[in-house]
Amino acid sequence: MSKSSGKQMSINIIASIVSFGVTIGINFFLTPYLVKEVGTDAYGFIGLANNFVQYATIVTTALNAISGRFISIAYHKGDIDRSSKIFSSVLVADLFLAAVMLILSAVFVGLLDLILNIPENLIVSVKITFGFAFLTFVVSTVTAIFTTAAFVKNRIDINSIRDIISNLIKVTLIILLFAIFPAQLYFVTLASFGSGVFLLLANITVKKKILPEVKIDIRKFDISIVKILLASGIWLSLSQLCQVLSSGLDLLICNLTLGTTLMGLLSIAKTVPNSIGNLTVILGSVFTPHYTILYAKQKIQELITEAKFTTKIMSFILTVPIAGFIAFGRQFYTLWQPTKTPDEIMMIQIMSILTCITFLCSSQTQSLMMLNTVCNKLRLPVFINLGIGIVSVVVAIISCNISDYGIYFIAGTSSILMGLRALIFTPAYAAYILKQKMSTFFPTVIRNSVAFVIILVLYFIVGNILTITGWLSFIAICLVVGILGYVISLPLLFNKAELIKLKTKVNKKLKRG
Repeated sequence: MSKSSGKQMSINIIASIVSFGVTIGINFFLTPYLVKEVGTDAYGFIGLANNFVQYATIVTTALNAISGRFISIAYHKGDIDRSSKIFSSVLVADLFLAAVMLILSAVFVGLLDLILNIPENLIVSVKITFGFAFLTFVVSTVTAIFTTAAFVKNRIDINSIRDIISNLIKVTLIILLFAIFPAQLYFVTLASFGSGVFLLLANITVKKKILPEVKIDIRKFDISIVKILLASGIWLSLSQLCQVLSSGLDLLICNLTLGTTLMGLLSIAKTVPNSIGNLTVILGSVFTPHYTILYAKQKIQELITEAKFTTKIMSFILTVPIAGFIAFGRQFYTLWQPTKTPDEIMMIQIMSILTCITFLCSSQTQSLMMLNTVCNKLRLPVFINLGIGIVSVVVAIISCNISDYGIYFIAGTSSILMGLRALIFTPAYAAYILKQKMSTFFPTVIRNSVAFVIILVLYFIVGNILTITGWLSFIAICLVVGILGYVISLPLLFNKAELIKLKTKVNKKLKRG
């Protein structure tokens, strides 16, 4: 890796972690407040509205998720005109999709009370909540193509800074709305819509500044380009469908079979794990622009070396918080959700751990998964995910009708199956598409997994020895064990040469500082 690319990747990682920190901080303070103000049942509909938006993104993913890859490869090969044609064609297609989705979502929201199990007193609030959620989705559809500018230039840090500002705008709007007006469920999605408008304007501005040579010209619209993108992107849409089948239907199934109260508890249980999952995806995407550049230049051996190293970087960053959350989750939820009974806390903790399994496993291999998009080899992973998704839905529905523990099957079935996929299939397939031995990445993944188990056992021992009496003692213990975990994980994850490399980089940065 060149000095410039290495420096930029470090900046991207730091910016992504800061963005995650802001997001988790907002959720930390906002979730218990919302549960208190609108109630557990109503809170579950916020998560359900976001899930329905996830369903809608299946339609737009085919174009937008793959466009950055095609624009980046054309750009780094020096074909600026081709990049401009792709950008303009996708923008026109997105505008058309946004108009269609606006009409369809309006019809859906109007019929919402006929589709979902909604308490009579919440029907109007839930419809408005879903309405603003879908408006935000429509705006994000138009925004999507402009985010490729940061991808092409390997400036993911710009997107992270933009996300930080967006989240701050969102929480500011929520605070103002709740402070000025009587509490309403739809304040959250209304604030999201406001931050979505900001993102649209910000992304257009960023594109003009860092990628001005790629011109927007609707006269360059080429339906053949759209067809090419759809041919590749359809597999990402199917992958999104698989994600919906495996975990995106959990709140819906819960709403229709177990009721709104359990749906609300499941929504609370998914808050922290989903934040960890988002960080995992964000960190994985940080490496994708550099992977794409190496692949475009056919530097395959360098790409393999980078892929191995980045899996260790991701594991180093994520092992401590995931292990800490699993080991100290019960104490955390007791402090975080003081209105919940001990039985509810235990239920939330179990569902959280079950949900976390997939993110624990994917944290070891998420950067390898990005190679599927870089190499445009998406079909087999999609079929694997589709099978897992179908099995997960069937198991969830059956378990809700025959077992008293259906809620745990909803939370855990897909998580366990997707976790096994991440640890076994992902590293093998990454080696296959790079035409390497199937075992190429397994030693690294095994080393990462062993490091996690050691840290987790250590944390459980500490958790059983020490007593947490309040937020101050909880934070103090987390800080101490967090630092200890990172210190121990360094020699567990990295070999001597890699440690020397990391030490040299840190020393250089300290001297510059």
